[in-house]
Amino acid sequence: MGRADSSGASLYQTEADEVTQYIQRTFLNNADGLYFHSVKDHHAEFMWGNGIMFPALLGAARYHPDMYLPIVSRFFKSMDRYWDFKAPIPGYEPVPTAGNGNDKYYDDNEWMVITFLEAYEMTREPQYLRRATETLKFVLSGMDDQLGGGIWWHEGHKGGSKNTCSNAPAAFACLRIARFLPPEQAKNAVATAAKIVDWTDDHLEARDGLFMDNEVVATQKKNGGKLTYNTALMIRSYLALDRWTGDEKYLQMAKRSAKASDFFLDSKTGAYRDDLKWSNLLMEADLELYRFTHDSYLLARAKANADHAYRIWKQNPSDDLIENASVARMLWLMADSESAVGQQFWAKADLVKR
Repeated sequence: MGRADSSGASLYQTEADEVTQYIQRTFLNNADGLYFHSVKDHHAEFMWGNGIMFPALLGAARYHPDMYLPIVSRFFKSMDRYWDFKAPIPGYEPVPTAGNGNDKYYDDNEWMVITFLEAYEMTREPQYLRRATETLKFVLSGMDDQLGGGIWWHEGHKGGSKNTCSNAPAAFACLRIARFLPPEQAKNAVATAAKIVDWTDDHLEARDGLFMDNEVVATQKKNGGKLTYNTALMIRSYLALDRWTGDEKYLQMAKRSAKASDFFLDSKTGAYRDDLKWSNLLMEADLELYRFTHDSYLLARAKANADHAYRIWKQNPSDDLIENASVARMLWLMADSESAVGQQFWAKADLVKR
């Protein structure tokens, strides 16, 4: 049984409402529908932060559609200020642009593909699927044969690297969009995802089943640093590949990486030690794998992270939008795990059509 407030609603929903309303009061720029970067910096949030704020709003909209779906729609349209219409293959710049910005990060765009597909799943509004498709086209333009494949981190090859964070979510985006494609196109999307996952396994998987940050193409030097969100999207990609292909090796790989993720836990708090802007994505992966395997440790780990996130937020909210949005998203996901609304939504979203 989940925790409930005095009305019988999930306490996670009550907490998620509290955090989301705080964000709306504190960070929303009512003039343009975008969000401030921080309490002290009222520049528009970077696209990375938008990629967490948008799914946080989707969580709220599952429970309060009349209130939040108009906010979601306005935010979506307001983000056109980041969309580089003038580029040969349009995509989102990290900040609002007049066009031809040439500073696009592939991972920034991948988060948007994933969250727009969630919005389409909820609303069936064509604008979300259309933009997800356009954005994925930009993402896949970042793949080439250097280093044997993989997607660059940045369109101008800043840092000279191909990263887990620009490959794992790209694979997952392909697997998510395949649900909405005709059979032959879906087959191609799944094949592309498998190719990206294989490359990431070969180049960036560590011996313990976690994932390193990146590999520099020119030198083949690897950055062995490990962050929660890198492993998170590989877990979700493995799980989706298992569902699409029926090849159980992918499920075993997902389970291995999930077990290895205990590495990230803080022994004092029981929560992931990374900043919430990264760790919220591993918590989401825990819940997705739990829906499939019902391994109790996954749900317990997700709860520990959500409870810790709310506790530290309640004591002292971060000045930064991205951290607040991460707390809200985590709490809405926990509310989903305990409510018929959320359970029905994810049961449908997790389905594939072979």
